[in-house]
Amino acid sequence: MLWQKKLDELNINARKTGRYTCPKCSQTRNNSNEKCLQVSFNNDAILYHCFHCQWSGKVNYENNFVYSQSKSYFKPSKIETTDNKTILYNYALKRGISSKIIDKYKIEINDNKEIIFQYFKDEDLVNIKYRTNLGNGKKTFRQEKDTEKTFYGMDEVKEETKELVIVEGEWDVLALAEVGIDAVSVPQGGGDKKLECIENCWGFLQRFENYIICNDNDTVGETLKNSLISRLGKEKCKIVNWDLLKELKVKDANELLVKDKNSLLFLIDSADYLPSEYIESFGDFRNEFLEFWENGYTSGVSTGWHKLDEIFTIKTGRLMIITGIPTRGKSFFTDNLLFNLSKQNGYKNLICSFEINKTSHLARLMSMATNKSFDKKIFNYISKKEIEDNFDFFKEHFFRFEINRAWDVAEIIKEAEIAVKRFGIKILVIDPYNRLNNEFSQREDIYVGKILSQLINFAKKNDVLVIFIAHPTKIRDKDTTGNIKAPSLYDISGSANWYNMCDYGVIIHRDRDAENGALQTETKIIVAKVKDFELGNPSGGTITLHYNYNTFKLEE
Repeated sequence: MLWQKKLDELNINARKTGRYTCPKCSQTRNNSNEKCLQVSFNNDAILYHCFHCQWSGKVNYENNFVYSQSKSYFKPSKIETTDNKTILYNYALKRGISSKIIDKYKIEINDNKEIIFQYFKDEDLVNIKYRTNLGNGKKTFRQEKDTEKTFYGMDEVKEETKELVIVEGEWDVLALAEVGIDAVSVPQGGGDKKLECIENCWGFLQRFENYIICNDNDTVGETLKNSLISRLGKEKCKIVNWDLLKELKVKDANELLVKDKNSLLFLIDSADYLPSEYIESFGDFRNEFLEFWENGYTSGVSTGWHKLDEIFTIKTGRLMIITGIPTRGKSFFTDNLLFNLSKQNGYKNLICSFEINKTSHLARLMSMATNKSFDKKIFNYISKKEIEDNFDFFKEHFFRFEINRAWDVAEIIKEAEIAVKRFGIKILVIDPYNRLNNEFSQREDIYVGKILSQLINFAKKNDVLVIFIAHPTKIRDKDTTGNIKAPSLYDISGSANWYNMCDYGVIIHRDRDAENGALQTETKIIVAKVKDFELGNPSGGTITLHYNYNTFKLEE
């Protein structure tokens, strides 16, 4: 990790937020052991400041995309507890948890017999979770509203820990603590698809060389495991193998502690990396294939336009190439598609666009969301309240690259892989090809094939839809009405691979009015390629959408 190397170069021996001795001044002071250097692992960077000599600075993580400002969270209210914790201690003991561990993790109980789990981040109380299950047959949860979602137990993880164990619930954290293993839990169980805790604890996660995922031994746990692997990176994740303990018939770490403490240690010690992503046996996806036999291909998600869905639907892990004559609406179509997918499915987008600045880009997207205009001459001018009502949506779902320098495809992929892990990005947009830092010593057709292969591999590995916009290299002849004919994917600069290698091939085209020469609002979406039946109709097709100049929306 580059940030660790940088800290080592600065002689800052820190792997978590806290106070440390200062490498600049501590050795010259009478009290050389005084910890005067504050080091803070924030989400965006590591900050350090000495309160004695005023030495300070910042060490960045390996990311260069624009991250929206930190969200605002409510602080949890003061907890009300009972002084008599006997009922809590007795209940915990039945689960194999000692009073020592209960007190270490500051677990309390109130008069309503709710167990209180306090979530701390850098010694600051950020969330409270209440759980009812004390032998009355019920199990209920509630959390403080609008508080920061973080990992449970993160402040108890020792600084020297190199492998972070991640589990599905607070009791599993306590169970592992009983056998001397520091662990953290996701805050909202295995059904948490957003995993905000990763984004909110990004600096904390950077401390560890790899992760051990100890998910529950059930379907929900399997879903959580796959989500964590996608976000944290397959190459850094070890997985526990519940099949090794099948005869014990347990579901999670806490149940295993009660059955056999040594087996819990064995489960963690035997965790291993997933098999190679490059070699697999047909037997590895037996169940998946039988499901296909029974149900056939699963359809993708809607594009947001019913007519277009009849030609193709969207599946991630694919490459979409979009082309068209300049100013005919390629970027408008792309933004409309991103907005639809984000609204319908919660997809998060990372955009590398060299042809529009971030202010104009957000204004365009905001108009789509509100059906209002930013043109004050228009009667439906957008209000400040409408902007504020929609701002959080765009802050959460749209990210942009810094475009104050040239980027090449390899650099974009490197940053996008970080964004997938940190934010859960599902769509990457590169707009357009000719504005990239395209330096190639070989023929352009060989170069294009190489970068498309890199993007396809990235898309498959990270289950991301890559949308790559490219201009045609030449303008076609005019038709009988005097309009320039729509280009084909083969007209894009450099290579037939633009057509050959994509999963989706889309051409955006608008004609000009014969009388005044203005671009018409009718926009043709020409689908030149759909790779196979899994995605839609391989024959392709054409639909027409209406372009709304005031709201930038493409409407059926």
